[in-house]
Amino acid sequence: MLNIHSSLGPLDAPIKLLYINPNSTLSFTLETVTYLSESDPVPSLSPYQSLASEPIPNTETRSLRYPGVRIDFYTAPSTAPPSIDGTLHGVISTAEIIRDLKLETFDGVQELREKYDAIVVSCFSEHPLIPVLKEQFALYQGAGVMEKKVVVLGILEAGIIAALRLGPTFGIATTGRNWEPLFDQAIKTLSIDSQRYTGTRGTGFNAVSLHGDGPEEKLFEAGVELVEKGAKVIVLGCAGMAPMRQKIQDRLKSQTGQDIPVVDGVLAALDQAIQLAQSRTISQLNA
Repeated sequence: MLNIHSSLGPLDAPIKLLYINPNSTLSFTLETVTYLSESDPVPSLSPYQSLASEPIPNTETRSLRYPGVRIDFYTAPSTAPPSIDGTLHGVISTAEIIRDLKLETFDGVQELREKYDAIVVSCFSEHPLIPVLKEQFALYQGAGVMEKKVVVLGILEAGIIAALRLGPTFGIATTGRNWEPLFDQAIKTLSIDSQRYTGTRGTGFNAVSLHGDGPEEKLFEAGVELVEKGAKVIVLGCAGMAPMRQKIQDRLKSQTGQDIPVVDGVLAALDQAIQLAQSRTISQLNA
């Protein structure tokens, strides 16, 4: 059974989305809830094709930038790693979430399908939970026992898609240096022209330590280095960096004299997942 600890948006919203934090640190998820609650409905320099309008209160009297959308928040169980700091942590967290949500069973998959139109896995990596969810939904749809298709997105792919729409080149500023070769490989897997990718720069912090002035300063320095290498867009390579987006963008403009969009994969994934879910809903109504 799903352990939903926080929600945004009305219960009767036509679009329902599940936000999965695949690490076990609840405070990460709660920071995202606060971030989305406080986000401007239409950011003045939003780098996304936003669906936002005036924020609306939800059942918990919080506001949300997405009208007509309900977002439920799930955090991986305590047996999952507190931070996803590499491939092994991704595999472990996937295994723990499969057990917790019973994703190896029809009932577990059916519960997600009945409740949600879209799922966002909030880890900036090629997190194995993403293909697992897609595979399980496809398995039962292929067997003819599920009709509704559920959108599944990760924030790495969504962030890069957003960046490609915004400029000719992009770079990724992330946490540990160990992610640099992993993201280089992810770019190749996504078949992105290498000339559009200026590289990844790690800050030396992990997701757990993304607090205080130190991480923000290192993130800004990584952004400046990537701009000097030719990046016209910066992608934040960790969900925990999302609240820093506007500050980093403002500082990059002041330092470089250029308007360098900074992409937050969390908002990018939510925007894209909601758009896809709405499109599928309209298609089903017209079928």
